[in-house]
Amino acid sequence: MSQLHLFDLEPTFTERSVREVTFQGKMGLPIHRWYRLTPSFSPKLAWDIADYFKLSQRDLVLDPFSGVGTVSLCMKYRGIPSCSIEINPYLCFVSSVKTRTYRKIADIESCLTAFAEVFARRHSKLPRPHDAQAWLNENRDFIPPIHNAERWWSPGNLMQLVCLRRLALEFEADPEHRDLIRMGILGILVPVSNAKHNHVSLTFADKPLPTVDLRGILAKKLSQIVDDLQAVQNLPRAEATIHFGNSKHVASILPRRPKVSAVITSPPYPNRFSYARETRPHLFFFDFIADARAVGELETDAIGGTWGKATSVLAKRIEPGNSLIAQLISPYTDAINGSGELMANYVTKYFNDIFAHAGEVAKVCKKRCRLAYVIGNSKFYNQPLPSDEILAGIFEHHGFALERIDRMRKRQSKRGLHEAVVFMHRQ
Repeated sequence: MSQLHLFDLEPTFTERSVREVTFQGKMGLPIHRWYRLTPSFSPKLAWDIADYFKLSQRDLVLDPFSGVGTVSLCMKYRGIPSCSIEINPYLCFVSSVKTRTYRKIADIESCLTAFAEVFARRHSKLPRPHDAQAWLNENRDFIPPIHNAERWWSPGNLMQLVCLRRLALEFEADPEHRDLIRMGILGILVPVSNAKHNHVSLTFADKPLPTVDLRGILAKKLSQIVDDLQAVQNLPRAEATIHFGNSKHVASILPRRPKVSAVITSPPYPNRFSYARETRPHLFFFDFIADARAVGELETDAIGGTWGKATSVLAKRIEPGNSLIAQLISPYTDAINGSGELMANYVTKYFNDIFAHAGEVAKVCKKRCRLAYVIGNSKFYNQPLPSDEILAGIFEHHGFALERIDRMRKRQSKRGLHEAVVFMHRQ
């Protein structure tokens, strides 16, 4: 069923179900379901905000925190032009592949089927799982360069993935078709791993995953990609451009073009979730990133980054960037600092970065631009942090008026926390 028929109710933004807010709302939708990113939000939410803003093909929507391309994909098939920015190179790839326009679906199906058949032949020649380690030693150059790959995948599954990776790197195909193949492979890395989605972040299971039939899992995933592309062929389409870059530099990243009339986005929450950590196996599997040092740099540059090198940066005292930031956050950071300076520094850096981001957004917005920021509140050492209100105060400084803050749902992780959508407009 298409999104056009799924999302036909009057939009409301309070007391929403989990499916209407979180990633769960995309797992049954064509293309949206190709890759699960737990902190991403529901397509229905983006869809409803577009309805609420009364957006049309004459508008240009910006999502400066693209993630897996939820906003741009929704806008594309509503006929509304959009542009997005993403700092994580793997997630930028996901957004780009998902939002392309694919026309010759029969050719895509033929290519993906051919790839699956070649892999099936190579797979049939692999040794049995109990001999996997010897095979891996012989093919060590093709193991993805992630630290301790054997922790991520048990030997039998890693052997299959290495065989698959080797084939994908040498398989000749149209670049767009090859990207779809890689998208399919990357979409199954976690399901066949020892990591689990038992929490917001990936955690390792107590017992390694037994050897699975990777050949069948991949064939099913590639077939799903073809089915999804066929499902959207008759929907409207609009241009969706994905830019690789840091949302603290929006104005310099976007090409000179008509200014945006709406911003629909969800920045990282100030909750220490690490997108770099969450996507480590994907970043390394097809060399989206050079090495562990580059992952640390990515995490440090990203808004809300807190893992790896970013932690050492936070160990040094970080001051509010200006008097406004100090005024907005000091009642909370002063209380947090009594329990741990690192977390107070984290909050300070986060809102310093949001201030820089808001100033950049102001440069690319039309006079009557409307904004919807989906954000969750946080708690550090039992000290609540009203992220939505602080964000609104920062944007007010840059010329945006707060319309209202709608609390959509209570978050289950900690008491007293919620997710909200902050509605604002350019004054």
